[in-house]
Amino acid sequence: MNAKMIRFLNSIGLKDIDRYDLDFEAVARRKTDRNICDMIIIKEKPWDFSLLEEFLDALSSIQYQYTIRFNYVKKPTVNDAIALFDEWHRYHNRFPSDLILEEIDNKIAFVFNNDQEKVDNEPVVKDFKDFLSFLHYEIDIKEVIKDDIEESPVEEEKTEEEIMHEYEQEALENAKESIENMKANYISKNKKFNSYNSSNDWRDNLPYTFYDNINSINSGSGNVEFIGEVFGVDDPKVGRNNKTFLNFGIGNITGAVNVKVMESDKISKEDIHKIKNHSFIHVKGYAESDRFNGQLIIQIKHFEFVDPPAPRDDNEEQKRVELHLHTKMSVMDGLSTITDYCTLAKHMGHKAIAVTDHGVIQAFPEAQSISEKTGVKILYGSELYMVNDDLPFAPNPCDRELHNASYVVFDLETTGLSSRYDGITEFGAVKFEGGQVVKSLDIMINPEKPIPEAIQIKTKITNEMVKNAPTIKEAMPKILDFFGDSILVSHNITFDVGFLNEKLRVLGQEPLKNPQIDTLSLSRFMFPESRNHRLGSLSRNLGITTYNDDDAHRADYDAKILNDVWLAMLHKLTENNLHLKHSDLAALKVNTLMYKHMRPAHVVALAKNKQGLHDLYELISDSHTKYLADVPKTPKSELISLRKNLLLGSACFNGDVFDTARTRSKDILKRVISFYDYIEVQPPENYLYLINTGGVDSFETIKKYIKDIIEAADELGKMVVATGDVHYLNPEDKIFRDVFIAAKGVGGRPHPLFVNNVKAEAPNQHYRNTKEMLDAFEFLGKEKAFEIVVTNTNKIADMIDSMKPIQKELHPPVIEDSPKILKEVTESRAKELYGDPLPELVRTRLEKELDGIIGHGYSVTYYIARRIVQEANSKGFIVGSRGSVGSSFAAHMFGITEVNPLPPHYRCPKCKHLEFVNDPDILSGYDLPDKKCPICGEKMIQDGQNIPFETFLGFKGDKIPDIDLNFPSDYQSKAFDYTKVVFGEHNVFRAGTIETVADKTAFGYVRGYFERHGKNPNEIPQAYIGYLASHCVDVKRTTGQHPGGIMVLPKGLSIYDFTPIQYPADDKTSTWFTTHLDYTALHDALLKLDLLGHVDPLALRLMSDMTHIDIKKIPLNDKKVISLFSTDKALNRKSNYLKVKTGAVGTPEFGTETGQDILIDAKPKSFADLVIIAGLAHGTDVWAHNAQDLIRNGTCTVREVIGCRDDIMTYLIKKGLPSDIAFKIMEDVRKGRKLKPEYEEIMRQHNLPQWYLDSCNKIQYMFPKAHAVAYVTMAVRVGYFKIYYPLEFYAVWFSARCKAYDFNAMLGGLDTIIQRYEEIKRKKANRTEKISPKEKDIFNMLKIAIEMHERGFKFENIDLYKSEATTFVVDHENKSLIPPFIVLDGLGENAAISVVEARKDGKFKTKEDLLRRTKLNSTNVDDLTKLGVLKNLGDTDQMSLFEFGLDL
Repeated sequence: MNAKMIRFLNSIGLKDIDRYDLDFEAVARRKTDRNICDMIIIKEKPWDFSLLEEFLDALSSIQYQYTIRFNYVKKPTVNDAIALFDEWHRYHNRFPSDLILEEIDNKIAFVFNNDQEKVDNEPVVKDFKDFLSFLHYEIDIKEVIKDDIEESPVEEEKTEEEIMHEYEQEALENAKESIENMKANYISKNKKFNSYNSSNDWRDNLPYTFYDNINSINSGSGNVEFIGEVFGVDDPKVGRNNKTFLNFGIGNITGAVNVKVMESDKISKEDIHKIKNHSFIHVKGYAESDRFNGQLIIQIKHFEFVDPPAPRDDNEEQKRVELHLHTKMSVMDGLSTITDYCTLAKHMGHKAIAVTDHGVIQAFPEAQSISEKTGVKILYGSELYMVNDDLPFAPNPCDRELHNASYVVFDLETTGLSSRYDGITEFGAVKFEGGQVVKSLDIMINPEKPIPEAIQIKTKITNEMVKNAPTIKEAMPKILDFFGDSILVSHNITFDVGFLNEKLRVLGQEPLKNPQIDTLSLSRFMFPESRNHRLGSLSRNLGITTYNDDDAHRADYDAKILNDVWLAMLHKLTENNLHLKHSDLAALKVNTLMYKHMRPAHVVALAKNKQGLHDLYELISDSHTKYLADVPKTPKSELISLRKNLLLGSACFNGDVFDTARTRSKDILKRVISFYDYIEVQPPENYLYLINTGGVDSFETIKKYIKDIIEAADELGKMVVATGDVHYLNPEDKIFRDVFIAAKGVGGRPHPLFVNNVKAEAPNQHYRNTKEMLDAFEFLGKEKAFEIVVTNTNKIADMIDSMKPIQKELHPPVIEDSPKILKEVTESRAKELYGDPLPELVRTRLEKELDGIIGHGYSVTYYIARRIVQEANSKGFIVGSRGSVGSSFAAHMFGITEVNPLPPHYRCPKCKHLEFVNDPDILSGYDLPDKKCPICGEKMIQDGQNIPFETFLGFKGDKIPDIDLNFPSDYQSKAFDYTKVVFGEHNVFRAGTIETVADKTAFGYVRGYFERHGKNPNEIPQAYIGYLASHCVDVKRTTGQHPGGIMVLPKGLSIYDFTPIQYPADDKTSTWFTTHLDYTALHDALLKLDLLGHVDPLALRLMSDMTHIDIKKIPLNDKKVISLFSTDKALNRKSNYLKVKTGAVGTPEFGTETGQDILIDAKPKSFADLVIIAGLAHGTDVWAHNAQDLIRNGTCTVREVIGCRDDIMTYLIKKGLPSDIAFKIMEDVRKGRKLKPEYEEIMRQHNLPQWYLDSCNKIQYMFPKAHAVAYVTMAVRVGYFKIYYPLEFYAVWFSARCKAYDFNAMLGGLDTIIQRYEEIKRKKANRTEKISPKEKDIFNMLKIAIEMHERGFKFENIDLYKSEATTFVVDHENKSLIPPFIVLDGLGENAAISVVEARKDGKFKTKEDLLRRTKLNSTNVDDLTKLGVLKNLGDTDQMSLFEFGLDL
């Protein structure tokens, strides 16, 4: 590096410049403009992305205009370019790419699965091309479809001398180019990167232009200012000169833009850290093209936080109440939280608000919380999916036998769906008597109104065809005469007979009294699994092939087909009961199978009181278990049985009231209305979907239906209310819901409002104020509008009690004598270990804990945990504790956890002599040196971790205990089942969770939205897509279950007093129900057990079984074992190919790459150090950019940093802070709430260093020390086996922890293993092809295999008689492991077990015998043969002379 380059790099603030293999090839002021400096920089090797980003950031400090072009000594290869792609894409899109890049014909090939994927990624390819062009990487890019790739001929490789000669010639030619041409060669081709050609500082003197419309800003806008909402916030990073910078986006409804802010004299690091998603800021900055992706970016020079837009007002004197509202808990539909709604309602002066999510009540916990804060009354309810389980199989039942009855099978064609407003255009019928069709009738009818165009197209009946036809008045006598007293058969009898009855009413005649049969209802009964029951589908189900879609929808044709259908149904119905009567059909009942494909009607159920909540929970539970289909359905009969304490509302246009209003007569409408407690009508705009789909012709028609509903309700004395069917907060939020309407939901189902028409607009369904709602109903007149908008909605609110559905008082199961048992067992155990009488410190600690535990009713929790642990131990399984339960000395004495929280101490197991150690350097009793008892000479036991009890149950012992237990993974399901034995099958439930839309998924939804609206998403700014996506996250997608959580319901209580229940993720095959509410909402009300499955207890049990070592007797202060976590010397390797710096690879907690990195920085020397490191590794923002920097900078050691939450409290108390203040500070910090100003002042008064305060303020989450101790204990024990029983350690690692094998590599020895390792490593680095999950697992396996070989051990071949099915066998004699059968690809566990079982019956005689006696397939046998495993077996049972060794 020449002196000029050194000065240049120093001038732009770069440190460690030796990392930059750069030199100036040419640098000069431009002849035509002396203010511009042109540079050609030559680089030894191709760029590393992180170094490139740092270099380009540094260029921003240059205060003169310049241009740069790069040349390279070592010409960048295709693989060099591919290696940049991952980080470049992550920078560009803020999420990793799953695209495949390969080298084909010395070009970068983007390999796509199909043409659509290729089109979708055009902007990615284009931007990457521009990026490489900027770097002057002269590499071609092509795009290929996966199936089109052909093997290309192998080109002869050039020698290194030839390649270097080419590089030298190119460099020489580049040097000869004039500086004047450099601008043309670079800037003109790469206009997107003009941001490098100028300094930013001189721009500060230029004026800023304010933009209301972000979309109007472009890269030529210069200095800009605007206000917007923050989204897509990355983690702050530290760049050159230790300055913090942050990338994020800012947007509003007008557009969005990516921005970058860097720490400066005007922008502090603290201000940057305050930037959070959804905050609003006023920005001043410079608009330019992003240096990597060419898209618009704003380099922020100044910013300030501003208030979000002011909430909308409601200026009416009397306010409305919203009774129909959806939150983010309505699956893929609601866009706002109940907190958002309540906050706005409070601002508007609305006294109450209902929450009525689709089929769920999962917003209730948040609703209760925000209600308590705002004072807005919550009306708790749900919009249920009601199915009518009283189907009209056979209206007007009679006792006629079906086999010899007379039938008229008929069909109508009409001008529309409304029997009240539409007319009949055709009547078609056939009469069937005595086993044959006796006559038919087809009448065209003048409907006395125009036939809509869509109907003409569907029925092929035109206005001209009916112009001279008889009217219904003239045709009706013929129809009635044809009917006679026959049984009427129709496909949807309620529609067809309803139409005729309405016309009869208008004509002043009686309705039809004939017995009737509905083939639609019978189809649902006979074919419950059929997804639809249209006439064509029913024909196919019955094997009738004459149905023709082209001829359908004409009454005469449909009637004839329906007659064939009915005869086929009649045959099925009577084949086992010839005397089946019409009344027998009428008595049919809907069965559970039928609900699956029955179309539900929406109904809103509001709980009037506490019992109503209970009943609502029961309905929700049944809908999610007994009647779960594509949606959770509720039979109408169940709703009727539980409606006493509910208010039932008629819901939206998907409810049966509105549907009846637009299809049936007034009498039937009144009959339907009579079912409800109140009737909902909504702004006409809410019914826009019906216009979009042709179900209704205009808003005027919708208003007519609304008036009909109100008129019928008034006549019945039913209260009518105006509701908004709210799905989002503000009008401008509509686009976010439109994204979900365009997206496919869970299971690939379209949104209910999706219309395959880009011109179709979704309705406005924001939270309306009172005036907006009054305006929507002004067509009713002011008085009626006020009545339904204000008066009646308030009446409904007043009819409902104020309630708190989420209980805050714990209801633990009652187990007789559990306090007594806890007290007796713990005191007895304490005396057994520490002597009688108990030493003062032990006694006071135990008494204090027992007082809190028993006094607050938590003894049962301890009792249950102990019983479950004992059950597992009795079966030979090891159970480890996790969480903060190890903070409890009583838990330790009760056998729940082996973590002893007392201060470090020695105790004598013989004479009970006790010595507490006050040495400040001893933080863990396990670090105490061995010592003999001064009283009796017995070797003393070292124990104690110095963990305050308060971190478990608080200072008053009133925190609900969280007891987490780690079971071996092969025992977890048994532990779950044992809880049913302890509490009863109906008293335990898996802890439910709620899964929501994530960032990347939302991004895909937004792209899909633009595609469905006819726009190319690749032409939409990425920032705007990101902004829209940021408002689509956290919407519910599905549910799940906690991996180990069990919620316990006390006997005598109903689960419906706390929560509904359901299947996890709607999986009806599950043997467990989960809580419908997220388990966190039930934490204070029901006992939660955490019974987690973990490989560590399994691994320790296996090693213990192999070695007969009692794991509890393994010393935890063994120096060799502790050294594993800082050096690998104790492993005695013969080599160290991977240059691993510690021996902890393969140990729990510390064997990962992250764990290794922390170990290398922290250099632990003791058990206590490892505990701190475990806390650092599991916390959030505790290590990276916090403790890591403090240790690296020499500010403090690993002993002094904040590792676990408990460390804060104990350290602050040690520094003199009051214990209650220390506890509160610990609680704030561990939850990421930062230090309160008054706490900072107290800490400074007690001489706490500033770095300590700063560290506290960075932390988001902290690990409990007891949990860390439990983990480290497990790791040290595993490490013990690694040192002293290495073959057993590796056997268990490969058996229990390994997820994939490459047996050919394993069998080939160290060189083959390394070769395979390097092969995968190159793939990972160069992205020559996508690395499969299996290869990732193999990669990790190979690391352990390399270490094992370097320690002098090896793998043997599979042995037909020594290999186990799934576990590796130790062969001490040969210092090797014998692999199990499952290491072979394609040989499953069941097949492997079958070999082990079969060989118990004797040796295998031949391969044919092996195949016959086991579950192996021929491929497995071939693979074993190739490996030489079956070399002593003949092929078949018929042995040849050669196999006898005879020489003929």
